[in-house]
Amino acid sequence: MAESETRETQLKTLESLLQANEILAPDSPEYRPYSQTWAAQKQLTPRLVVRPTSVGTLSKVIAYLYSTTLDFAIYGHGFGSTSANDVLVNTSALDDFHFDPHSELVTIGAGQTWVDVYQRMEEEAPGYGVVGARTPSVGVAGTIVTGGISWLSSEHGCISDPDNMLDAKVVKYDGSVVWASAEPELLWALRGGGGGFCVVVSVILRVFPYPQDIWAGPILVPRGQLETVADGLAGFLAREPNPKITMFLYVMKKKLLASLGNIDSDMLVIHAYDANGEAHGRESFRWALSIPGAIDQTRVTTFAGVIQLQDKVQTAKGTMKQVFVPLVLQDLPKETIISAIKWFEGLEGIDESVADCTYLIFEVLCCRDPAGSNTSVAWPRPPGAKHILLLGPGCPADAGPDKERLVRELAIELPSKVLGKDAQTNYLPNGYEEYLDPKLFWGAHVDKLQALRKKYDPRDKFKGAIKPAS
Repeated sequence: MAESETRETQLKTLESLLQANEILAPDSPEYRPYSQTWAAQKQLTPRLVVRPTSVGTLSKVIAYLYSTTLDFAIYGHGFGSTSANDVLVNTSALDDFHFDPHSELVTIGAGQTWVDVYQRMEEEAPGYGVVGARTPSVGVAGTIVTGGISWLSSEHGCISDPDNMLDAKVVKYDGSVVWASAEPELLWALRGGGGGFCVVVSVILRVFPYPQDIWAGPILVPRGQLETVADGLAGFLAREPNPKITMFLYVMKKKLLASLGNIDSDMLVIHAYDANGEAHGRESFRWALSIPGAIDQTRVTTFAGVIQLQDKVQTAKGTMKQVFVPLVLQDLPKETIISAIKWFEGLEGIDESVADCTYLIFEVLCCRDPAGSNTSVAWPRPPGAKHILLLGPGCPADAGPDKERLVRELAIELPSKVLGKDAQTNYLPNGYEEYLDPKLFWGAHVDKLQALRKKYDPRDKFKGAIKPAS
């Protein structure tokens, strides 16, 4: 049996299941880009990276790995910081794409990045939109199992909602390949349950006609205009929201701002988005465009063009030890905006290198309740949730344990520091860390998810956020 073999023997047996071009040893030039984690502290430097080029090969690999003592993990594009001591299974070669204009459905390989998907949409489904991630370089599968927020979420919900993600083809721990709809509880768990139930290889998503003349892009504002920005944003939110309008407010130092594009100074950055067109967008964001010293870098573009405005994000991958703190909010009052920014500015007095590696992002009007009921999805976001406050305390990748400990302490205290100690705290699933209570993410669904983890990952080898029931 595989468990009685040595690790070296198990690795050799694994290699025998693969073609030479599907095996990446540490000395391979492709090893690092196919195994790099976003958060440097989570990089385990696996002994082997395997990149199956077919579902059949992936099936054999998963069935074998599950029978061994090897530590393994499933990796898409690294933004979830997944790693393993022995074997990393990279799914990025799963890149199928098929658009059916009659059903208005698209079937896509779950190993792709979202920019891959949007480019294929422009080529093969012009005039259509799909609910997909806002960051171009993140992977399809990892986004879906953590809920998935889109530029279109205020209108159409999360990527994994039943109206958007209809089905998923998966490989189970025994190597069997099934459509998750044949096992409804499994499909439910994939709708934001945090992963660890199976390996997603393709998904069926609904598409729909969508405007192709989107007004979007950065509006740079001097940091000294904080009070004006907070007043303007509060007034913007007080008006009846248009479902085709959303925005980011970025607060970060020059080092990280460079990953957003052509920004070379410490500015507040308002990333506007209005799918109603330029005239509508300029009127909706007149409050930002008219701020003294504002620099307008917006433009009219397609949905794929909007995503490419953030195509430099991946350059920051692996350069920092970092923790995600994505808080889901029903309201975003001026007091919270100022409190969060003042917390960020106070980091300079705590540790300059931490301040340089920390970001604060207000993701405004980017969420809504799922159609039907919160019980239809594994991630039951709080009713009426509309905004995300994303804080990312970090330090340089080569920083020592003291700074790494400081980053963790900042992450733990952040909700009470910014929202108040008695505020109800709800997190996006992609921010889960072992030191946090899973009920802050999945609420009343935790027990059911633990039972499903036990059913679909009885040996806890898939490394899901929620642990299997004991």
